[in-house]
Amino acid sequence: MGDRREVIVTSDTSGILWTVCMWDSQTGTALMNYKGGGTTNMHCLSFVGNDYLLCAEKLKPLIHVWPLNSQEISKSIERIVTPGCVSALCVSPTNEYCVIAVSEKIYIWDLLRGQLLHVTTRHFRAISCVKFTDDGSHFISGGQDGMVIVWPLAYLVSCNASELLPLMEAGQPEPRYTFSDHSLPVTDLYVGHGGCQALIASVSGDHTCKIYSISDGILLLSVVFNCALSAVTMSVNELEVFVGTVSGEIYSFDMQRMPRTQDYHVTKEEMSRKYIGHTKSVTSLSTSLDGFRLVSGSADEKVIIWDIKSKQCMKILQHKGPVSNALFALHANQISSSNFKPSTVIRSFKKGTEGTECIRYIRKDGFMEKEIQPTSIIKNMSEMVQADQSHSQDELEINIIQLKEINNKLYKFAVNKLLTNTSRM
Repeated sequence: MGDRREVIVTSDTSGILWTVCMWDSQTGTALMNYKGGGTTNMHCLSFVGNDYLLCAEKLKPLIHVWPLNSQEISKSIERIVTPGCVSALCVSPTNEYCVIAVSEKIYIWDLLRGQLLHVTTRHFRAISCVKFTDDGSHFISGGQDGMVIVWPLAYLVSCNASELLPLMEAGQPEPRYTFSDHSLPVTDLYVGHGGCQALIASVSGDHTCKIYSISDGILLLSVVFNCALSAVTMSVNELEVFVGTVSGEIYSFDMQRMPRTQDYHVTKEEMSRKYIGHTKSVTSLSTSLDGFRLVSGSADEKVIIWDIKSKQCMKILQHKGPVSNALFALHANQISSSNFKPSTVIRSFKKGTEGTECIRYIRKDGFMEKEIQPTSIIKNMSEMVQADQSHSQDELEINIIQLKEINNKLYKFAVNKLLTNTSRM
């Protein structure tokens, strides 16, 4: 977001005081309360750049939008109605796409125009979390069916997806990878840095934390604990993994010290090194950019800020209900600006895909509106397909004639060379 100072963003399932609250990560002082949006579920909160906060309501098919400097829901944006109650929500790093999960279906909207670009399904049960890679090229979904699926965004939103993908099933583009290693529902995901080279960490009720490679599409490591896991995150350098349990403990393990076997069972000695403070299930985990602090939210109505090195509690932020989200975010200067006007235009979501013009976006800067370019990965792929389809029949025939002439010259040269060598012999 703004400067390098960090804030902590939290929500709980009571909604008594606010829907979402933003706290000073050093002092624990509340900086901003966002009200009027009811309560929100886990994994249903996301920022749109430095402009807006998006939050899906738990019991209604609605997404609420707040300008970052306002406690009240935006009046300039019509309320966003979704096809059903949202179980997971995530906005792309480019702030152009919003991916939401409703039951086992995934919906992708053009956030700036409100167009529904694609609806896909591959999970057999409800989706519990959705996360983007930091370059916006892929997003990952985890579900109650135990599957972790890697989706290529460009294939899903392109008008020419059928030309881009070699495999189609009932009109649905294939995901890049489908991992079915968990035997119980996936409860949380963490997606690392590096875009297509990133690591994925997933946790489940089957007591395991699994590490996947997006670039290779393989399971790298499976760490087995003695209790069900409910939350996961990594340190900023991605060398240490933190997992929260349904009983309230938080454990960590060093990626560099893991054995070279794919499966590893945590020892009793390692289980004794834990963060103790919560009494109920850990619902969310997040680490600070400086790598010194960990924040955890729990069903025991507490958010705890930890010192990672000593594993000691630094501060407790008390809530009125079970905590659904707790995360570090960069502080945005717009929060304290009374005359701040968002630069991004958000439209209310349209229901159908009819008339959708893919890969076009409108952004508002001051009083001017201009067309901006899509992300490079989608633009390049779309241009590739359009270039292939733009060749006329005449151009193709000319290319064939030119190739025939070149082949004829090569043939004559080869024959002459062969005859010359034969005569010399």
